[in-house]
Amino acid sequence: MNLIEALNWRYATKRMTGEKIAESDLNIILEAIRLTPTAYGLQPFKVVVTRNEDLLNDIFENACPQIVIKQCSHLLIFKARKKLNVEYVEEYLREMQRQRQSTDEYIDGYRAKIRKVIENPQINKFGWMIRQTYIALGYATIAAAELGIDSTPIEGFDAQALNKVLKLDTEKEEAVVMLTLGYRDEKEDKLVNLPKIRKPIDLMVERI
Repeated sequence: MNLIEALNWRYATKRMTGEKIAESDLNIILEAIRLTPTAYGLQPFKVVVTRNEDLLNDIFENACPQIVIKQCSHLLIFKARKKLNVEYVEEYLREMQRQRQSTDEYIDGYRAKIRKVIENPQINKFGWMIRQTYIALGYATIAAAELGIDSTPIEGFDAQALNKVLKLDTEKEEAVVMLTLGYRDEKEDKLVNLPKIRKPIDLMVERI
C-alpha cells in the first residue's frame, strides 16, 4: 500500500484477534516515534510498551474497560513530562553539542530559545508537552498502517487510575494517551466494513 491507501485502510479498531505482531514491526513503529519532530527536539515524553497480560488486565479492570486492551498484541502508553527542568535541558544541549560539534555560542543561543518557553508563566507547560506527545501518537498510527498493523488511539481512560497502575510519580509525568497494536477481528468488529467519514478536502483546506 502507498501512504494514502494505508491511511484509508486504517481505522480505530475496536476488536482484535490477539495475534502477535512481529518484533521487527514493533521496532519500526517505535523508531517512527523516536524520529517524531518535537519542539526544539526535546522529546518531552516516554512510551511504555507492554504485552504483559496481568498488566493489561489490570489496566482494563481499573482504568480503561475497553475490550481491545485485552485483545491487542501490544499496548503503547504515552507519558508526558510535567516539567522541563534545567538538568533535562542541559543534558539535551550537551548531546547536541557532542553530535553536531556546535559552538558554545550556538548552544547559548539555543538555550535562550528554550528558556523563553519553559520559563514563560503564561504557557501551560504540561499542555505544551502533551501536544508534543500527540505528534508521536500520529507518527505511530501512520507507521502501523504502512505495515498493515491495526491500531486504536485511546483517550477514554481514567488517567488517575492508570497513573496508579503504572506507579508513576505524577509530580514528574503522567499517562496522556494509549495506542493498541494488533490485527482486526473482521468477524467481531462492526466498524471493519463501514466507510470512513471525513470532510471533503475543499471543506477541510483553505488556500489563501
